[in-house]
Amino acid sequence: MKILLGFGAMSDSPSTWFLELGRPYSNYLVLTLLLLVFLGAALLYQLGFIGWVASWASRAMRTITFRGFRLWESFFSWASWPIFLLLTITLILVGNELSTRWEMGTLLCSLTVLFMGGTSCLAYMFIDLERYEVERGYKAVHNPLKGQDLAFHLISYGHQVGIPLLICATIGTIGGFALFNLGLYNSGGHSWYELRSDQGPAVLLDFFVSTLLNLLRVVDVLNLANSRHILRLEYVSAVSWPATLPLLAFKSFFTLVLLQQILASLRLGRLLSETIKDFWSPHEPIYQRARNSLPQFGTTVIRPLLSSLRSVPMLPREQRDQLPLIISTIGPSAIPSLIFSLRDEHEHVRAVSAASLGLLRANNSLRELLPLATESSELVRKSVIEALGTIARSDTQTSQRPTRRLLFNAGQRNPFFGWRPQNALLDPVKAVLPVLETALSDSLPAVRIEAVRALGALGPQVATAVTPKLLSLLRDPDETVRCEAAATIGILGDPQGIAVEPLGQMLDEASLVLKATAARALGQLGAAASSQVLSLVTLLQNPEESVRSAAAEAIAQIGTLNVPATDSLIEGLSNPDNLVRAQTAQAVGTMGEVALEVAPALVEAMSDENDVVRARAVEALGKMGEMAAEVAVPSLVHALRDSDNWVSALAAEALGQMKGSADEAIPALIRSLSHVNVRVRCKAAEALGQMGDDTMPVCEALRSACRDVEGSVRGLALRSLSLVSRNPFPAGNSWGPFLEDEDPRVRVAALEAVGRLGEIEDPSLLPQILGLLDDPNDDVKIEVTKVLPLLGGDPSSIVIALTRRLETDDNDWVREHAAKAIGKFGAVAASAGPALLKASRGGEVGVREQALRAIVMIQPPEALEAFAAGLTDPSPDIRKLASAGWMKMPVLPAEVIPELIEALGDPENQVRANAAHALGRLEKLPEESVERLIECASDPDDGLRLGVAIALQASRSSSSRATLGQLLKDTNPKIRLIAAGALLAQDVDSEEGKAVLAESLEDPVPRIRRAALNLIDSLGEKGRSFFAILQLRQDQEEDVEARAILLPVLEKLLPSNSTQPQLTIPE
Repeated sequence: MKILLGFGAMSDSPSTWFLELGRPYSNYLVLTLLLLVFLGAALLYQLGFIGWVASWASRAMRTITFRGFRLWESFFSWASWPIFLLLTITLILVGNELSTRWEMGTLLCSLTVLFMGGTSCLAYMFIDLERYEVERGYKAVHNPLKGQDLAFHLISYGHQVGIPLLICATIGTIGGFALFNLGLYNSGGHSWYELRSDQGPAVLLDFFVSTLLNLLRVVDVLNLANSRHILRLEYVSAVSWPATLPLLAFKSFFTLVLLQQILASLRLGRLLSETIKDFWSPHEPIYQRARNSLPQFGTTVIRPLLSSLRSVPMLPREQRDQLPLIISTIGPSAIPSLIFSLRDEHEHVRAVSAASLGLLRANNSLRELLPLATESSELVRKSVIEALGTIARSDTQTSQRPTRRLLFNAGQRNPFFGWRPQNALLDPVKAVLPVLETALSDSLPAVRIEAVRALGALGPQVATAVTPKLLSLLRDPDETVRCEAAATIGILGDPQGIAVEPLGQMLDEASLVLKATAARALGQLGAAASSQVLSLVTLLQNPEESVRSAAAEAIAQIGTLNVPATDSLIEGLSNPDNLVRAQTAQAVGTMGEVALEVAPALVEAMSDENDVVRARAVEALGKMGEMAAEVAVPSLVHALRDSDNWVSALAAEALGQMKGSADEAIPALIRSLSHVNVRVRCKAAEALGQMGDDTMPVCEALRSACRDVEGSVRGLALRSLSLVSRNPFPAGNSWGPFLEDEDPRVRVAALEAVGRLGEIEDPSLLPQILGLLDDPNDDVKIEVTKVLPLLGGDPSSIVIALTRRLETDDNDWVREHAAKAIGKFGAVAASAGPALLKASRGGEVGVREQALRAIVMIQPPEALEAFAAGLTDPSPDIRKLASAGWMKMPVLPAEVIPELIEALGDPENQVRANAAHALGRLEKLPEESVERLIECASDPDDGLRLGVAIALQASRSSSSRATLGQLLKDTNPKIRLIAAGALLAQDVDSEEGKAVLAESLEDPVPRIRRAALNLIDSLGEKGRSFFAILQLRQDQEEDVEARAILLPVLEKLLPSNSTQPQLTIPE
């Protein structure tokens, strides 16, 4: 080892090294240093220092990225990438021109370009991070699920912040830094740079090349002069710290930020390309995986995916139909790209774009879609017509009500000119109707079909205008078009009365589909189609069941039978063909009471030699109900002894449907309880229960039937007995044998009967019923849970038994009913709190819901934990319950407030409304909740806006006050009143609040007037300015409750002197 104290020129000569180790020592030292570094890193990791540094660096990077994005959003979000590039190049050229005249101008231009490039790079990083969160499922670009946030920034700027903008930002950053160096050089920094002396002064291009060569140490590769003096590329280089320090910062930014983003974008682009390629794969697993992945790319997938259609030699219908579904899941942010693609030269691209716009109900695309309805491509025309119909029938105001922040397609933010106004949306119906009418004469049947369906979706408002055109399609050469036209006429109605005759003529068509469609359309027209009843009756003899059913249902909808139609039905019932008679009787049964005039003919048919005819006739009379009792009961009694058991059973059922009007049949039904056929005995027992006769013979007969050998008969007899008698078994406890019956149907019927009778007098019955909670049959256990809350007895023992069943049963349906039963006991069931909490967090969705509902009713100590967990449950119903639970809690714990704020972003309006209402109970509203509440204030749901108004009462921020000012103009008077109360509580002189409060005092709804009076009362002395108008209301108020509030308020506000303040209502 040599140690040299003289350094000399510090050349590569060995004599210049301060310390030189021999070979073994050198190797050992390197390995030792590496080991020490590894041990030091492991120690720092165990101490948490490395994790802390990484976390701090991550937070710092996120903060810098977010701030950079905000700067870009404020200053440059108005510019598309071509404008951005043009502006960047212009500033660089202007700065270059100023370099020899005004050096400070060059520096200002360079700093501006660097600011543009840097903020745009950071904006891309921020949007790319949000894309990653969407891909991982943390956020969503459309219809977020529970646990997902809406990717607002990606929706607003995802189409704008892409690879082209990143490339422009890179060019701007490099060019701006080169211009900055030129400015430094010309403003007195010649000594900071080294130039080749024989080439003249440095220019912008020299610094631009030098910047490129210094990036990523490229200069060490290409500037070979440092090694072999073969090739020298760099003309100017920084040598002094005022020039090298900015170079170091620039290289760090480029290496750690810009290059990383470029490589990540390239990887993302490659992944997107491969996913699109897999989408066209013939292998189902690969296709399905790609289909599920494509929406995660957001708006960036739309144009590449549509462009891939050009290279597909054949587009199967299945894939063509899937593409619009995929694109529509991306949400409204896809609309601009789809509108742009409507001008594509490839018909499949245009067709898919049009279909996607239809699924998105994009009203703002109507101007672009309407001209495509007449283009040459049949596929495009069909897609456009279908899309127009979908858009026109949607509720435009509701579906197209995004916040201003999301309407990037309507206008971009401009720091100088503000928001560009959105073009006025077309009225969907008025804009689409002429196009759809024209499409009715299209040469392609598929287009005509879509046009007819679209017209039907527009509703009765267009019936007068389109019915004549639809009638012309009833003669269309395509059968499907004719069917769709007839069906649409039925949907729209016939206000002119011109469609009945043409539809009646369709009943004579040979096609069965046309017959059935025309019959259904006539039925939808109701009484207006009464002239076609005879033709419909004729169809009742058609051999095709669908035609007969459609005709019978149509007659029932029309509601009347004229004499010829009645005669035709009677004729059908006497037709020599057994099948015709049976079909006619069945059809008459479908008509119900409408065919009451045919009842005598049905009675005659009950003596038909064919058992099927007799059965259909009996069944039809039963469907007519009590109206046919006078004619039918004697024959039905006779039918109880029919040779065919099926007919006898139907006769007993029909008598039960006639209820008290068939009292004369009771003796016959009692006899039928002894019928040899089980089905007849069951129907007879059931019929006696429906009649409600509690006479001794009926009760005795049913008690005897309760001992029938068949469990089904015993169960129905027991159920009927409990319906007709409040004291089924007068002598002692006779329920025991039935509760222990071997047939579970009997045990269920016995439990139903006990529950129907209410509290039990025999104390020995309750333990027996509790024991049935361990019954092997789940239906029995469920019935026990229904009955127990209706009985008397010790509630604690009942709750314990139900809790055990909730914890141990293997059937979710049983557990659900057990939780429901526990909740009915209220606060006395607090001991079930732990079991309910466990069930609310880990059971099946129905069990979780009923357990949480029980917790809401009982309010055990575990309620706080249950409600907190319920706010993050995947089931919307459970989240609604949990959020409602917080509304009822007397005090909101501090730890739950962040979860309630998070719930303001829930996809369910009711959850957000409940969370807002709960937050409104706080004395001071958390600042982090204000922004989300303001976003909710523009929602079309009244309940949500009401909750927002309640919550914002506890905020004193200027943004909250502005939102409350907007709610003063709400369509809901209650919301206006709450907003007025909040503003008046902050500023009693608020003219807007006074005006709304005065208006509420005159509201036609008493409840609003009462609320307004209560609000004035809550203002105390500050409400004295309303004294005059309250005096006027004293003579005008008619609502008793309102007057009860008004008089005490007047007494409180009565001035102490003769001078009475007058209310001035702003105009």
